[in-house]
Amino acid sequence: MNLLSLLNRLSVADQPAAPAPAPRRQALRQLGQAVAAGLPLAMGAGSPAQAKIKDTALDAVQLLLRLEDLLADFYTQALAAPALMAAPFRADLTLLQTHQQNHAAFLRQTLRDAGVTPPPAPTSPRYDFSGRRGNPSNPILFPTVFTGQNGFLEMAQQLEDASAAIYQGQAAFIIGNRLLLDAVLRMQAVEARHAAHLRTLRRTLSGARVKSWPSRADAAPNPAIQVPSQPATTPPSTTSIYAFEANETQIMSGARLVPYATLLTGSNLVQTNALAEAFDEPLPTAQATALLNIFG
Repeated sequence: MNLLSLLNRLSVADQPAAPAPAPRRQALRQLGQAVAAGLPLAMGAGSPAQAKIKDTALDAVQLLLRLEDLLADFYTQALAAPALMAAPFRADLTLLQTHQQNHAAFLRQTLRDAGVTPPPAPTSPRYDFSGRRGNPSNPILFPTVFTGQNGFLEMAQQLEDASAAIYQGQAAFIIGNRLLLDAVLRMQAVEARHAAHLRTLRRTLSGARVKSWPSRADAAPNPAIQVPSQPATTPPSTTSIYAFEANETQIMSGARLVPYATLLTGSNLVQTNALAEAFDEPLPTAQATALLNIFG
């Protein structure tokens, strides 16, 4: 994660001061105007070359909406699963479901205020969390997701870890729109709290060897969500979403690395695991899209 570079850009960006508090409708309209700045390229106006340009504010909001729809459906299906009816964390699931539905509603309104018609909210069950992508001939990748407490929590943790990383990755594309960036980072913080809570539940209820934050010292999920690690034009390769959390270096600007390994020595020595845990890593757009595609 180029977190230090991102913070530097935020601090020196030539942006106007944050606006005074505004009524909800006015705030949503301002967010819509911010997203609308990305419309011409994202909607493919202009030359064919321009039509291929992605990663605008509009693209980011649309990807995040797709993520929130998936998470809302995940908790809706969990609450309807017979095997989870007596789970001690059902009240938690209801709250998580509400958060995801509220996030999705907010993102839909942001698109409407930008002049974009968002896709309708899907009717559950919309996504296939078995990993079969809705095709019975495909193998079942996650057989216990809704059949037992432990299997469910393991999948929930992975999805929430990934959602926090997806939000962080998309924040880079809306950095110039302070109001929208503030809203996205607030929602990302909620997803991170979800992940921490689910990790704590796993550790408390089943003795899972996981911390309350992503760490390469965690016991590997089984099965783990695997996403393509290479563009489609290169030989196929997959990696766990946790592989992105093993980074021990940060970039200040350009290609300038902050040399933690040589700076933090002697009495200031920090374990390499702690270095990797110190910064949450973003999930790149290509991998984020591939992850969502696993479930339909």
